[in-house]
Amino acid sequence: MLEELEQIELAEEIFGTDFPVDLALNQQRELVDHFVLQLKGWGPNRIAADFLNRLAKKHDSPELAQGLHDSWRREQVSAVIQEIFNIGDVSTDGTDDFVVPVRKPRGPKLGGRSAAQRLDDDNSLDRR
Repeated sequence: MLEELEQIELAEEIFGTDFPVDLALNQQRELVDHFVLQLKGWGPNRIAADFLNRLAKKHDSPELAQGLHDSWRREQVSAVIQEIFNIGDVSTDGTDDFVVPVRKPRGPKLGGRSAAQRLDDDNSLDRR
């Protein structure tokens, strides 16, 4: 049970939105559909961008890390869901060299979807 809670918290942190309590964790298609709909028009936050960059390297799929300042793409959402919940494509050798620390919840989520906007704002400051 604790592992599932940690997985849910990680998914919430990466996607910047609440996890759907009415969906089973092993129902990849429904989870992906839910998050694609929830994230429509929003891009990955810093945590998600780092996660996607690492996934792209781990699975030798550079397309996962492309367009990190654009809206979430279905294949990105799907890859994140597969990685967090260990469902779907099991083409790896079983070793997991990717560890994302899960922090304790800070209380009510602040920002949520606005985190994607802050990512763009922060990056525009870096370019000046």
